[in-house]
Amino acid sequence: MVLAVSCQMSLLLERQIERLERAIELSSDWLEIQYLMAELDQLKDLYEEPDEEAA
Repeated sequence: MVLAVSCQMSLLLERQIERLERAIELSSDWLEIQYLMAELDQLKDLYEEPDEEAA
């Protein structure tokens, strides 16, 4: 059960990361890009933490 939740969370984080990366590519507003990049960095940190704990 815990593994299934972990996989679902990883999939959700992966999708959110992909959406943010796409939004950054499409944006032409410098301030919005900075905001999106900060959010992307936070999500990438969350996505990488479970991998480090499993190792």
